[in-house]
Amino acid sequence: MTAALAPSRTADADGSPAGQPTADRSAAVRPIRLRPAPRREPPFDDERVDEVVPGPRDRCLPLTIVRPRAVVWAPASARPVDLPDPAAWAHRLLIGMIETAGGRRPLHQLAAFLSPSVHRGIGAQFDRSAQAGHPHWLHQASVRSIRASDPAPGIVELAVVLDADPRVHAVAMRVERWHGHWRCTRLHIG
Repeated sequence: MTAALAPSRTADADGSPAGQPTADRSAAVRPIRLRPAPRREPPFDDERVDEVVPGPRDRCLPLTIVRPRAVVWAPASARPVDLPDPAAWAHRLLIGMIETAGGRRPLHQLAAFLSPSVHRGIGAQFDRSAQAGHPHWLHQASVRSIRASDPAPGIVELAVVLDADPRVHAVAMRVERWHGHWRCTRLHIG
C-alpha cells in the first residue's frame, strides 16, 4: 500500500491549516486516501493461478493500418531533348582528353567544350607532365564506366571510372547547358 502524504502544517484549534480564512478552510482540508499499489512482478512458476485472467489476446480488436501511398521521386524537369545524352557526350570528351594527353590532338580543339578555368587547369596538368619529361597518366587510360545524375535542370553531374593500367582512377565532371550544347564547367581527375 502506498499513501500520498501532505507536508505537516500547524493547525488551528478546529484542525484547519493555520493562517487561512475560515471560508477557505473546508476547501483546504482534504482527506488522505490509501490506494493499493499495482503488482509489479509476474507470478512465479510455483504460484497457482486459480482463476483465468483475460490476456491481451482476449480483448484484441482488428487493427486497421492505413498505409500511405508510395512516394516516387521524380526530377524537377527532364533533360533537354535538344541536347545529346550527357553520358555519351562526356565519353567523347574524355576520349578527346586522352588523345590530347597522348599528343595526338591539340588541346585548343576541346576549348569550345570546356569552361576557361577547366581549359587552363587541364592544360597546366599536361604542361607539368611534359616539363617533367613523361606523358600524363591519362594518355594510356580508357573509359570503364560513366554514371550521370541531374541535380538541377540543365546541369548534369557525372562520375567516371578510368582504367589506366595497373590503376583505376575516378573523374568527377559537371556539365551545364551553354548556348545550345553541353559545356564542362568542373573537372576533377583523381
